[in-house]
Amino acid sequence: MIIRQVLKKDTPVVKKALESWIDKDPGILGILEDLVGTGFGEQIGRCWIMEIDRVVHSVCLWIPENADEVRILALGLPDSPDDVPTKKFLREHILEWAEMGVKKARISVPHALVSSSIGYLRSCGFMFEGMSSSLDTSEKPVLHFCKHFLYRSVPQSQVMDFLREFLIVLGYEIRAEQEGFGYRIRSEFRLPFIFSPWHRVTQSGSDIIIHPPARVLEPHEVETFFFPLNIMLSNEKPLLLTIESKNACDLIDLPDRTAGQNSLFGPVTFCRPRSIHLSDITYTHPGALKGVRKGLPLLFYVNGAGAVGSGRVEDWDLDKPENLCSKSDQLDNSDLEALREHAAGSGSMAGKVLVIRFDWYRPFKKTVMFEEIRKMDEGFNPQHTRALSRKLFQLILERGNAPD
Repeated sequence: MIIRQVLKKDTPVVKKALESWIDKDPGILGILEDLVGTGFGEQIGRCWIMEIDRVVHSVCLWIPENADEVRILALGLPDSPDDVPTKKFLREHILEWAEMGVKKARISVPHALVSSSIGYLRSCGFMFEGMSSSLDTSEKPVLHFCKHFLYRSVPQSQVMDFLREFLIVLGYEIRAEQEGFGYRIRSEFRLPFIFSPWHRVTQSGSDIIIHPPARVLEPHEVETFFFPLNIMLSNEKPLLLTIESKNACDLIDLPDRTAGQNSLFGPVTFCRPRSIHLSDITYTHPGALKGVRKGLPLLFYVNGAGAVGSGRVEDWDLDKPENLCSKSDQLDNSDLEALREHAAGSGSMAGKVLVIRFDWYRPFKKTVMFEEIRKMDEGFNPQHTRALSRKLFQLILERGNAPD
C-alpha cells in the first residue's frame, strides 16, 4: 500500500475518481491540472493518492486556507463503507495536519456522495456542521463537515465543562440540570418549522451519559473528534509496548533521519512514495491488561533500538493463542509460537495472551535510545510491556520529536 503525490500519468484516473466533485465545482479541475503541471505546487494545494497493487485506490485533494486551516476539495473513495486502507489513508492526512499545527479541516460534500463519504469522515473525527440548500427542487443540498484539532490534555474531571463550552461555541443553548446540563440548537439557528427538543448530558460516577438515547460517552469518542486531544483518566498511565526488532519493520514505520522524517507532506517528500502498513496488531503478556482502554496512549519500543513512535489503543482481545489466530485475519498459525511465548504461565489468565490493535501511530523523528531514557528514569526497563508515568511518556515524546 503506497501513498504518493499525484503525477501527470495519474491524471485520467484521478479525474475519473473525482468526477462527481468536478461536476459540482469545475474549479477543482483547474487546481488539479495546476498541481500536475507545476509538479509540486506547494502554494496551490496537494493531491495524494493511495495505490494498492499499482491501482489507484483513494484520492485526496486539499488546499491550505490559512496558517492553521485546510480545506479538502475532493475525495475519491471506494463505495465500501468500511474499507480499512481508506481509513488509514485519511488518518495519515490527519496525523500530518496535526504535525503542521492545523486547527481545523473542512470539507463540503455533494449530496450524491454523502452516503459513500460520511462513514469514513466520522471514523476520522469529522462532524456535521451544516448545509447549503436551494429552493430549486432539482438542486440537492451540499453538506458541510469539519474536523477540529485540539492540542491539549483534559482531565476526566473537566470533560463535562469541556463539552458544555464546546456546545456553546457550536451555537447550542445550555440549561443547568440536576447532575448535568441540557442542550438544544438556539432558536435563531433552527430551520423554519423545526422544533428542537432538549438533549441531556449527565454524570454518573466517572461515566458521562448522553440522552437520548441513554448511553455512555466513551473518552475515545471525544478524543477522535478532537484528535490529538487526550483525556486523562484518573490514575491512568500510558502503556509501553515492546516489539522484537525482527518484527518491527513489518508492523510499524521507524524513525528515518535520512528520509526527511518520513513526512507525507514535508518538502522533501514530493517525489518520494511512502509505504503504509496494513498490520496494526501486536501481542503481549496479559499482565498489561490492567488499565487498557480504547484511546489509551502507547509508546512503541523496539528491542535493541529504542523508543520509535507513539499511537493509541483501538481495541484489544484476551484469549488463548489458537483462538486469537482463528479470530484475526492478521494472525495465523505462523504466529502461534510467538503468541505462546507471551502467554501467562499461571493464575486466572494462564495460557492466554493479550492482543492489542492500535491506530494513530506516528514514528518519531529520531529514535530515543535506551541510554537516553535511563537518564530520564533510572528504573526504566523495556524488557516487558508496562505502564509508564505520564511525565516519562511526555519526556520521551518530546525527545523523539525534537529537531536535530
